[in-house]
Amino acid sequence: MRREGSFRQTAKRLLDDAIHTGRFLAERHDGALPAYERLLRQVQTQTDLLHPSDRHGDNRNLLNAGLLALSLHHADWLRPVETWFPSRQNAWLLFTSLAHHLLAVYPVPPFMTSVWFDLPPGEILVQHSWYKLLGQGRNIRTANLPLRFTRAMTHLFGQAPHHYTAIAALRWAQVRGLGGSEALARAVVGTRLGKVLENEDFWESVLHFFINHPSLELAQIGPIVDFLQHQKFEWKEGVSSEGVFGKQPPPRPDYTMKGRTVASVLRQVEEWHKQLGQDTNQPCLSWRHSPFRDFRQVEGSEALGNMRVWTITELLTSRALFVEGRAMRHCVATYAERCARRQTSIWSMRMENQRGRHRVLTIEVDLLKRTVCQSRRKCNRLSQAVEREVMERWAAQEGLKVAESVRL
Repeated sequence: MRREGSFRQTAKRLLDDAIHTGRFLAERHDGALPAYERLLRQVQTQTDLLHPSDRHGDNRNLLNAGLLALSLHHADWLRPVETWFPSRQNAWLLFTSLAHHLLAVYPVPPFMTSVWFDLPPGEILVQHSWYKLLGQGRNIRTANLPLRFTRAMTHLFGQAPHHYTAIAALRWAQVRGLGGSEALARAVVGTRLGKVLENEDFWESVLHFFINHPSLELAQIGPIVDFLQHQKFEWKEGVSSEGVFGKQPPPRPDYTMKGRTVASVLRQVEEWHKQLGQDTNQPCLSWRHSPFRDFRQVEGSEALGNMRVWTITELLTSRALFVEGRAMRHCVATYAERCARRQTSIWSMRMENQRGRHRVLTIEVDLLKRTVCQSRRKCNRLSQAVEREVMERWAAQEGLKVAESVRL
């Protein structure tokens, strides 16, 4: 009972802090604060979404951020929030119902609800306008999207998996509309292309490359995208050839896919990984441990000679990422700045038996979404069933979701 009471007190304090922050951010926009207060009152009186219990867990802060986002569009509300009386449903369906009540006349694809949880909080995002446009019964192609979107893609967009974000759904529909397979679309969504829309002329040429080479292993889609992003667009801290420290331009900003073959691209990816494993001129960064705990699991028996000890440990310095990337022959060393900004965290799974201790898997966790979004064995191979089982046990223990691309 004492533990439950302590949990409730902690949950209430965290929620109070989130609401206080929400009020501060709402004040920056004309009329948003009164709208935010109205949303809070209606949600708190009609649901238990914001009650300090363990029913909705860490979703409370996310739901509060969604309410803040809706308040920023109070001038476009089609109905008073006070006339919203939901039936008893789960948190996602309740919020979907609220957003539709306020901003939609026509049905909106379920995955579009995710736009209200996109970051940064307290900012009006372009994705919000997409929701309102669809709620008015208009075509997504009229949204001035940053990518070329055909009628076929528009049709596919509405059929995207319900658990996708709006940007992931756009990318999925784009790949399918260009002629890519369902498997390829899911693999592409699992990369950074499923999170951002930028430099779309180039990335469309990359998608054509993937589609025109169906023999390319899907496990190589992510490493190729990382390589191309680094070569063509990534500015990073480092030391120039003249010995000047600062932001360094991308190595090959003129890189194109014209004339490339699968063999040549994979060879360049491999050479890049080797280079990352030898690069010692980068500044040393460190960051605090994430809220998720390390993991240890013992299997078998030492007496029977079949004991295995599995561990999952967070890597907390750029040097640790460098060593992991060199040992596993992949590009995890390039994630240092994202780790330092606490956008992502990298974990090393290792297994120890009578033959010694071995690195078996590198795991990426999206800290903002509390999701295991990537896992790779040596040379970017996909994880095996036994490794996924251990990873999913750790994820369940820490309340982490596992992305579909990782499960498959």
